[in-house]
Order: sequence, then C-alpha cells, then structure tokens
Amino acid sequence: MPVFGRSLFETVLEGMDRQEEPAEDIGAAYQPPRGLRASFVGLAEEADEASAARDARLDWAGLFDDYAPPPKLKEPPAWLDRLSDAEIAEDLALDQCKGTAAIRDRRREFALANHPDRVGADYRAAATRRMMIANQLIDTALARLA
Repeated sequence: MPVFGRSLFETVLEGMDRQEEPAEDIGAAYQPPRGLRASFVGLAEEADEASAARDARLDWAGLFDDYAPPPKLKEPPAWLDRLSDAEIAEDLALDQCKGTAAIRDRRREFALANHPDRVGADYRAAATRRMMIANQLIDTALARLA
C-alpha cells in the first residue's frame, strides 16, 4: 500500500538511512507525577527487613507438601468395580441432598476421593469415566432443582 507515493518498505528504508540525533538527557529535568509523594514509595531497607521477617515465619521447605502428587497405589481403589450409572448414583447419594449447596458440596467430596489426578496412572481411565458419570448425574440433579 503506497504511502505518499512510496511503498511502506521504501518509507522504512528511508527512515533507517536518516541519521537521528540522540535524544537529550532528561534525567535532570524529570519530576515525579504530582499525585505521588515520596512517602508512598517507601525505603528499600524497610522492604528488605519486612521480607526477611516474612521469610523467617514461613516454612519454605514444607510449603508445597499439600500439593504433592498422589503416590502410586499398589492396590486398586475400592471403587474400581463400581463404574455403572446406578452404582455411581448410589455412591453419590444425591437423593439425600437438600438444595444446591448440598449437591455442590457432594460434588467436591466425590471429586476429592475419585478425581483422575488423585489416582495412579493405571486407574486414570476408570476414574475419568466415574467422574464424567458423576458430573452428569450432579448436573441433572441441579437442573431439576432450578
């Protein structure tokens, strides 16, 4: 697309050929914006002391222990032979739940015990199937209440 009778490429090349003078040093002329005061920024020494105090309170070594991957199971999970819709519905016991909050709590509890990320690689396919069926049952129950 021509710009002032030249292609964009030619315009860029012409700009590159021009010798531009370096911008003047504006360090001495710089003034901070009017809305910020020096007390807003704080001192670097105070920040270092605060972070050192925080580091002393935290146990950095054990910080992610709760998020460690689950260990590989040597024996199959107890629910491995319960993969039919009726068995999963029985395990969920949605008929005992009164209201949407109780159903959502049941979903979280079920996922904590049955989610594919919480079992060994050998049992992930069964856990995925179990969670898919459970989510369908829970979504149906929530739709009925709505």
